[in-house]
Amino acid sequence: KDGIDDPNYMSIFKPVMQSVMSHYKPSVIVLQCGADSLGCDRLGCFNLSIKQHGQCVEFMKNFNVPMIVLGGGGYTIRNVARCWAYETSLLLDTEISNDLPCTDYFEYFAPDYTLHPDMTTKIDNQNTRTYLDNV
Repeated sequence: KDGIDDPNYMSIFKPVMQSVMSHYKPSVIVLQCGADSLGCDRLGCFNLSIKQHGQCVEFMKNFNVPMIVLGGGGYTIRNVARCWAYETSLLLDTEISNDLPCTDYFEYFAPDYTLHPDMTTKIDNQNTRTYLDNV
């Protein structure tokens, strides 16, 4: 449902993906990392942070199965760029600063100029614990 947040999303993502991996035992994972699930996306209706989005990538990476990671989705371009930069750093086991470097595109990231801005939206989380427990 609309408005799902970080903890509620992960409470579904981890057990579902664990079950998928255990049951199917894939030899490769194709992970499509659409950023329209981020809070503040112009068309999306979820409330995920960039860090939580990245934790999903890390969770899948920890299965130690070869992965092809794709972009896709995401309609607030500055947050798509932040998300994919962060997830690339996670895949490469490389820490990157929360402060964005000065580039020709620096002004696109106003007003905070950070990798992990506040992604809080006004979309109400319609996912009750009872609902999620029955998914």
